[in-house]
Amino acid sequence: MNLRQLEIFYAVMKSGTVSGAAKQLHVSQPNVTRVLSHTEQQLGFALFERVKGRLVPTKEAHLLLPEAEKIYQQLGQFRNLTNRIKAGEKHLTIGAPPILSAAMLSPLIAQLCKSGDYNIEISTGNQDELCDALLKNQIDLAICFGQDAPPSLVQKTLLTSEMCVITPPQDSSDEVICLKQLLSSDKTLIGLDSRDPLGAQLHQAIHALEPEYHPSISVRNYSSAAELVVHEVGCAIVDPWTAHQYKDRVHRARLTPTIDITVSLLYAEHNPLSISARNFVQQLEASL
Repeated sequence: MNLRQLEIFYAVMKSGTVSGAAKQLHVSQPNVTRVLSHTEQQLGFALFERVKGRLVPTKEAHLLLPEAEKIYQQLGQFRNLTNRIKAGEKHLTIGAPPILSAAMLSPLIAQLCKSGDYNIEISTGNQDELCDALLKNQIDLAICFGQDAPPSLVQKTLLTSEMCVITPPQDSSDEVICLKQLLSSDKTLIGLDSRDPLGAQLHQAIHALEPEYHPSISVRNYSSAAELVVHEVGCAIVDPWTAHQYKDRVHRARLTPTIDITVSLLYAEHNPLSISARNFVQQLEASL
């Protein structure tokens, strides 16, 4: 007895009539009769007796019913599961550096949470921590700076932008500031840790001009660099989202030559994006 035959047998047993089973299953009565007859032929015994136009279950049918009911319930659970998968469980754990979590993800997450469709967890960390979390299946996807990722992770570019200069407001009003000018100035240029994707790019750009240059102050966190600028320790070269976050407290200028930066989507190759995760990424791309 295949699943279709089981479904029709169970429907007839529960409804007591062919017409009732056909209505329940949204099929025609002849279809139910045909499948039922074919099932009895395959089994080699009758499931129903036709008495005065009514179907009366045989003893064999009553013996089969408890097991059929178990299978039918499991089939229902399986269908519910496939429906949930199709719709998406809509539970996501997303990793991102603090600035991207706050500036890029927060508006979209707020919108999604208002609709009540998603249950979202945010895990913040640096690039190495997020890559490690992806490989351990602790997060579903990550939004990171840079294009470099371990071979076991899939990388997709979401957008590109440029690093910019932030200075104390009284130190400069220039719209464009040259990197060489910053390196030769008596003002402190706050460095970024070279283990960081943006820090590595900044380090490379600086050493292309001044191979022996070493910053007197270096930080791993972009907001820490901005806070030092606010406190007039010096100037810094940061991502545009950090600069925007501090726009009322620092002066922002374009950097020349430009240092291009990338924001990427990362996920584990062995753990492809779920339907919900793909929907989230599509909405994120549309919002950028």
